[in-house]
This record gives sequence, structure tokens and C-alpha cells, in this order.
Amino acid sequence: MILAGFFLLANNAKSQTYNYYFGNLHSHTALSDGNKDSATSGVNNPTGAYAYAKLSQNFNFLGVSEHNHYSNSKNPGFRKQSYAPGLTMADNANQDGIFLSLFGMEWGVSSSYNGHLVIYGFNQLIGWETSAPGVIGNNYDIFNAKTDYDGIFKKIKDNPNAFCYLAHPGFSDYTTNGASATSLAYAPYNATYDSAVVGTPLRSGLAFSTFTDYSDYPTGDYFAYYTKLLSVGYHLGIGYDHDNHYTTFGRSNGGRLVVLMPSLTRANLTTAMQQMHFYGSDDWNAKIDFNMQGNIMGSILSGSINPVFNVVHNDMDGEQAQSIKIWKGTNDHTNTLPVVVYSNTNNNTLTYNDQSGMIQNMEYYYFAEIKQADGNWIVTSPIWYTNTSPTPIGIGFEEYKKDFEFNFFPNPVNQNLNISMTDCDEYSISLIDVTGRLVLENFFYDDHISLNLSDITPGIYTLEIKSKSATKFKKLIVE
Repeated sequence: MILAGFFLLANNAKSQTYNYYFGNLHSHTALSDGNKDSATSGVNNPTGAYAYAKLSQNFNFLGVSEHNHYSNSKNPGFRKQSYAPGLTMADNANQDGIFLSLFGMEWGVSSSYNGHLVIYGFNQLIGWETSAPGVIGNNYDIFNAKTDYDGIFKKIKDNPNAFCYLAHPGFSDYTTNGASATSLAYAPYNATYDSAVVGTPLRSGLAFSTFTDYSDYPTGDYFAYYTKLLSVGYHLGIGYDHDNHYTTFGRSNGGRLVVLMPSLTRANLTTAMQQMHFYGSDDWNAKIDFNMQGNIMGSILSGSINPVFNVVHNDMDGEQAQSIKIWKGTNDHTNTLPVVVYSNTNNNTLTYNDQSGMIQNMEYYYFAEIKQADGNWIVTSPIWYTNTSPTPIGIGFEEYKKDFEFNFFPNPVNQNLNISMTDCDEYSISLIDVTGRLVLENFFYDDHISLNLSDITPGIYTLEIKSKSATKFKKLIVE
């Protein structure tokens, strides 16, 4: 991931427009131990997998991550000479702007103290086998010993085009000497490993599901592992895996890895993954905006103001958020787990102003957790914030309090627009059309308001909100 250079937050940061793309980066074909139904499905390689995935609902990208070694036939059965053709199949199937096809490897073994890594960005196979049936010479292009996680993390860090994502991790996985004390979860923070690892799944699987009706959800999760690595000090996000071993790409369940990118390109996907602009969602089209004053999830920031966080849950099927929670943790090297610091219920928006005293040069992290009324679960990657003020933030806050933030939902809107403010205060709201004409004006004293816009002509408008000391503008689309 990209960690170099904190952004000094002096005023509200401006962010570019991001779009939401839904997919999966953990799957297998018959080049290793996937497509176990190839005799009936007719799919036995990445070309068929990408063609199948392109027809899945709410699915914009698929990564095929074949196991990197052989061991036994179809267990996992991968041979070195299949790696280059796999990359070629992905290149041929890829359609930037329409559907992304990627090819990588799932490196490692799942025995005690080891673990699997989903790796993208290498044009050669990394492995350790000196022989395998049907292979001339070594069954790898780049050597890395089977239990050498220190070595594999360093190789990923040194490749600017690569990233790795932890696959179905265990607390004692990824050790340096075969003991739990040296695993990622229990060993001291390692900056090199942090630069290699971008995320871990909220859920994974079901790996051997044969369902194709989007209904076969895993019951377990890796949320506790996610918070444990955050408490150690790692900068990583949270996504969602399918780990397909049958021809079910994008269809075994509706869970999705959701990536925020300016547009659908391979280059943007790599950058977004490295910068942790993604989240894990049980819902296949829920769009979550979690930001700190315009800086989206995955941002690593510093400044001397109280951080204000906004969450918008926007589900394309109209499903509502039953609860939204903000979690907060401290990178104080004490392995203290994060806690919920703010929540609301039955609301699709949330604004949280952290007015607690902050220690100078201490890094804090925040992430959002959403539970929908239908039971679907969504967790975002964090935003990290370091206080640079010599005076603990929270003291003398009134000066900053003159500024404000607002959040609104939905956008586009066709009837009721819900607006939430940072603080309870006196505000005026104006809706201005593209010609500059004022079409609506309202005044209120509260921290939220609901406006009925059913009589407003469809189009693009500027939503202007004024307090006694500040004015803010945002674009609104009325349908």
C-alpha cells in the first residue's frame, strides 16, 4: 500500500469524483483446483470464468488467483507453464470501462502457522517446488520458500505494481519461525509487511458452493481478525471474497468487494487497492460514502482540527440502514482493540464530530459499520488521522466550531431529501438551478431536516447551506 507522505489537512480537503465497482479477487479455475464441475459447466480455464462472470448481476470485475504450487493433481495442481497463459487470457478478456479481468496467484499453504496470500501484479510465478509432474525444472519462476512470509512480503513491497490481500486468515497465520508469537496478529508491527498487505476479507466463500442464485452466504467472518491487525498498527482495509472452486463466479452469493475508483480500469483498480479505497458488503449494490471532510476511506491524514466523519448509506434497491456505527482505535502500540464511539439507528446518514482530546502526533483510525434492515452487513476500510497540534484537540474548540459539515441522502432524489448537520445551529438552505435561479429556500434551527422535493423540476442543482459564519455547497440531482 502507499504510505509515504501524510496529507496535511489545513482546511476541508477536496476529493475527486469516485464511482463504485463491485466484484471479487479470489477465485480459481481448472488451471489449479477450481471448475470442479467443468464436465457439466464446460468452463475449465480463466477465459470461460471471465465470460461467465461478465453475465453475473452487479459484477464489474473478477480476479482469478490460482494456487501457486502443485502438491497433487487438482490439490491444487498448478504448473508453472500455466501462469503466462493465464495472464494472456486475462488480457484478452479485459475490457477497461466495461469489465475488468485479472490474473494472479494465491500463494502459500494453509497448514498451521502459514496461510494464503492473494497476490496480483507479478508477471512470473513465485513458488518453492523443485519439481512437479509435467514440469521441466523448477515449478516456479521466482523462488520463495514455502514458510518464508518475511521473504514474500518483501518481494511484494519491492514491486510497485503489486499488492497482496490476506485469504481466509487465522490468528496464528503468516509467521516468521513457525510460532504464533511471530504471526502478523501477535508479533510487533512491521512497516515492510504493512507496505505489502492491503486488506483482509469481511467474509470468505463459501469456497465449494455450487449455488448460482446469489443466496449461499458464509456464516462466519473475519471482523475480529481485521480489528486485531488494526490494533497492532497495520494500515489495511476490509473486503469480501468468494474463493470460488466451482463455476459460480459472482453468483454463489451477493456479497461483494466494493472498490471506489474514478473509472473502471485495471490501473485504477491496482491504485485503489493499494490505497485501501474499498469495503466489504453482504449487499451487492450498496454504495457507502465514508469520508473525513471529503477524504474517502483508506485516506491517511494529519492536521490540527477536530476530525468530522460523514457516512451515507445509499442502497440501489431502497433497503434501509438499521444501524450505522463509527469505530475508533489508537495506534499506541499497546494492541488495544477499537471501540464504537458513535452510532445511530434507522437513518441512512451519520455525521460524527470527534471532540475528544487527542494526543499530539498520535495516529487514530476510524471505520464505519452498517447493518441493513434485511440483515446484510457492511464494513468499510478505515481513515487514519494524526493530530499535529501541540494542544490536545478538544480544548479551545469553539473557534473551529464556527465551521460545519453537512450530509444528505439520497442523491439523486425524487421526493424527500434528508440532511444532517455537524451541530445543532441556525441554518438557511437554498436550492439553485443551473441558471442561478433560486427555486427553494428554507430556514431551520436543528441538526437535521427533511425537505419534500417532489414538486421540483428534475435536473442538476446546487444545494447551498449557510450558518452564521460559513457557507457550503454540494451538487444535487433531482429525478
